[in-house]
Amino acid sequence: MAGLDATALIGLLADPHRRRTVAAIELGAGVALFVDEMQHLSGPELAAISQACHEAGQQNKPFHVVGAGLPSLPGILADARSYAERLYEFMRVDRLSRDEAMDALVKPAEGEGARWDDDAASAVLDAADGYPYFVQEFGKASWDVAAASPITIRDAVEGVRIGRSRLDEGFFRSRWDRATPGERDYLRAMAEDGDGTSSSGEVARRLNKKLSQLGPARANLIAKGLVYAPEHGVVAFTVPGMADFIARQPRS
Repeated sequence: MAGLDATALIGLLADPHRRRTVAAIELGAGVALFVDEMQHLSGPELAAISQACHEAGQQNKPFHVVGAGLPSLPGILADARSYAERLYEFMRVDRLSRDEAMDALVKPAEGEGARWDDDAASAVLDAADGYPYFVQEFGKASWDVAAASPITIRDAVEGVRIGRSRLDEGFFRSRWDRATPGERDYLRAMAEDGDGTSSSGEVARRLNKKLSQLGPARANLIAKGLVYAPEHGVVAFTVPGMADFIARQPRS
C-alpha cells in the first residue's frame, strides 16, 4: 500500500468502465479490499480509500473495504476524510468471554478425539485472560506436552510456561526491541498501570520530565505501533500482557 496513488485507486475502484468492477457485476459478485493494521496507512492513502468507497457507493458499485486496526482507527479515518464515519461500520473486537474461550480451547481437541480435564482447561483460560492469541499459544503448547488424552493440569501448567516463554521471545520481544532506551523508559512508566490506560501527565511525573519533553517519545511509540491514544491525554499498550513483560525485563 506504500506510495499508493489516490487518483489511481479512486479510478480503479469507482470508474464504471474499469474491467474488474464490470466483471464483478456481471458475475453477481463484488470487489473487496482487505487491509490489516489500517492505522499505519498515511492520511492520503486513507483518504483515497474513503473517497473510493464514497464514489463507488454513489454509483452503486459492489465495492467494500474490510479493515482491521487499533481502537484509534475511527478517529484516524475521520481526520483523513471528514465523512468517513458515515462510510464504515465499526465493530470492536475484544476479549473472548469465558464460554467463548472454552469453546475455542476444547472443541478443536474434541474434533481430534481428545479432551481436556476441567482443571487443565481452567488453568489455560486463567492465563490467557480471554485473549484469543494467548488461548491458541497456551493451548498448542499444552497439547504438544501432553502424552495422551485427557490433557491434565500438569500438562497445562507446563504448556502455559512454554507458551509464555514463546510470547516473551517473539510476540513481546519483537516490540520491545523496536523501542529506543528513552522510549523504553516511557513504556516502563506506563507499565506501572498494568494493561490499563495511563495518563500522559502521570507518565511525565514518574519520569520527572515535562510533557513537552516526552512528546517525541510518545509520538514515536504510537508510530511504531507499541502504544495508542484511546483519548486525549491518555495512552495504552496496543497488545495485552505488555506491562507484565516489561516488569520482567532487567534494567540496563
